[in-house]
Amino acid sequence: MSESQPSRHEESLDEANQRLDRSRTWALVLGGGFLGLLLLCVIAGPLASLLVQRRESARRITCANHLRELGMQMETYYNANDAFPSGWVISEGAMETIPAWGWPSQLVSLTNASYPTPNDLKTPLGTVSETGGERLEMLQEAMDGYLCPSDNAFTYEGENHPERRWDPTGTPIPWGLSMYVGNAGHKHDAVGTEPNTGIFFGNSAITLDEITDGVSFTVMLGERDLTNCRAGSWPGVPDPMRHDGGPSIWNVVAGAKPKINAPPWDGDTLCGEGYSSFHPGGVNMLLVDGAVKFFTDDTDSQWHDDPKSGQLGVLQQFLVRDNQEEMP
Repeated sequence: MSESQPSRHEESLDEANQRLDRSRTWALVLGGGFLGLLLLCVIAGPLASLLVQRRESARRITCANHLRELGMQMETYYNANDAFPSGWVISEGAMETIPAWGWPSQLVSLTNASYPTPNDLKTPLGTVSETGGERLEMLQEAMDGYLCPSDNAFTYEGENHPERRWDPTGTPIPWGLSMYVGNAGHKHDAVGTEPNTGIFFGNSAITLDEITDGVSFTVMLGERDLTNCRAGSWPGVPDPMRHDGGPSIWNVVAGAKPKINAPPWDGDTLCGEGYSSFHPGGVNMLLVDGAVKFFTDDTDSQWHDDPKSGQLGVLQQFLVRDNQEEMP
């Protein structure tokens, strides 16, 4: 019989221990790898969620800062004109269906923007848009100060909603996108130059004396998302005589009828005419005093056709400048 390797019974104690150590090493490696993966899953899930929350928190802060900046521009405008800008401007004797410059363009005219200047606003918005050229290109620019990073501004290739564009010839003209809209007030169908109970409507020039509910209890501006609720456009209103879901006054303002983050558009009282955002749980609103308040989805919302009925919800009270109801 040829000489063979010793059996396990003939192994020395050291040889046996070495063999067992090698087998244990692989078991420890495999077991440690499994435990490591398990631990990674346990930690990574909450960590990823935390990172998403922090990212959204930063976006929400950015949106609030944009509103504060607009508030400072409002103050500059007020100091120069002794009133807040008109929601949209209809020139005397002009066709009321001609597109009208909105309150955002009036603020832009006081900044360092090359277009429009206060003098440029004397030319009707429709005339500028139909003429085309460099001025129209400037009107189509998206400005960071009017965009909220929580929304995907490229849903419609960075432009305002197709049904909110001015269409003079069958080819809709997109204007620069805005995700911030002004407070029109209580009346749902106040078009043209009809007065309303908010801050911005046709040819409005609201002063602080007219805000009898107090500047800390009256909304100036708020957010509206583009993806679900059609957002708006900073140059102005395609048709100041319309208050439906298309190219209407809702390009630059919101009304008091819809609740916060109402369901996506399918009627004239839902989010396309109100305030909405992609912030979880609510929207940022700028008050007349310059403070930004977060209105949650469950903010009490009760609309009544009489703004002084005593039956308005908390949201509606903030959107009427002179209802004189005591805030809860």
